[in-house]
Amino acid sequence: MSMIWRRYRSTLGLAIVASAMLGLFCGLALYLTGNADYRAQAGWGGLFYWIALGAGLGIGTGLTACAGGVTAIWLRDRQLGRPSASRVLIGTVGASAGAAVLWLAFGVVAAVTGGGYLYMFIGIAVMAGLTGAVLARTMLSRAERRQDGDVVEFRFNV
Repeated sequence: MSMIWRRYRSTLGLAIVASAMLGLFCGLALYLTGNADYRAQAGWGGLFYWIALGAGLGIGTGLTACAGGVTAIWLRDRQLGRPSASRVLIGTVGASAGAAVLWLAFGVVAAVTGGGYLYMFIGIAVMAGLTGAVLARTMLSRAERRQDGDVVEFRFNV
């Protein structure tokens, strides 16, 4: 596990920040496209509420996606002996599944408690899984290229 942590720790940190930013923008979009009467009544408090809610849900989704990706890589390639492309594919599938499982769990809880929003949560799970897959593929590919020495790092500490 320590080899996986050493290789992907900066990628995992970046993934959490990216998921928080995506969630923040989703919360802002929900606030801005929502009911105008609510915006007039809620004011700045409503704006900050939706931004904070979006960022919090983004971090939660990012954490489950990271956990899914790391678990998939750990289960399939503990010694990091497989080719880089294999690890990128395994991590992408794991991250996508991790992001989707969180929202499916929310949907199951809503269905069991009588909320009736299961189909909405299934749609959110599909979108979270696709977004998680795109981000994971991009970040894991970069991490593997950086490990192989194919990425030029720009450093400003001359």
